Amino acid sequence: MSMLDETGHTESFTILLREKLNYASVFFREDIPENIVTLDTQVAYTVNGVCCGPHVVVRSTASRPADSAISVRTMRGLALLGLAVGERTEILGEDGWPEILAVERIVLKPESDARLQQTSNEPVQLIDHAPQVVNFRPRPRKAAIPHDDDPGPTAA
Repeated sequence: MSMLDETGHTESFTILLREKLNYASVFFREDIPENIVTLDTQVAYTVNGVCCGPHVVVRSTASRPADSAISVRTMRGLALLGLAVGERTEILGEDGWPEILAVERIVLKPESDARLQQTSNEPVQLIDHAPQVVNFRPRPRKAAIPHDDDPGPTAA
C-alpha cells in the first residue's frame, strides 16, 4: 500500500500494483506454499523464453539493486511476486513491448529454510531484515500467582 503513495511509477506499474493488492491473500509465514515467489525468494525465471536469474526478490529502495537481486519496485520484480512455479504472466517491459515472464523454479526460499531451522531450534536468518509477516499466534501465558486471601483495595 505504501508503494501506491510513492510518486514516479509508470501507469502500467501502478495498474499491476493495484491488481496485485486487489487479489492478494495474507498468509502466516509457515503457511505459504513452497512453490510461490515471495520476498527474499531466489527464483529462476524466463522472459520471452530467455532464462534469467536466479535472482533474489527484494524490496530494495536503491535505484539499482545488486546484479543477483530483482526489486519489487520494478515491473519484472512486481510481476514475479506471488507467482507459482510454472505460472506465467504478461507485462509491459521497460521498452514498452510486452514481455512474458514464467517462473521456472524456486532456488532458495527463506520460509522453507525457516521451517527446517525451527525444528532444529536454530535462529532463523533472513536475507531481508525487515519484518516479514505479523505473527498473530497467542503468546504463552505468564505463570499464575498463588491465590492470596487479602482482598486488597477492591474490597473497600
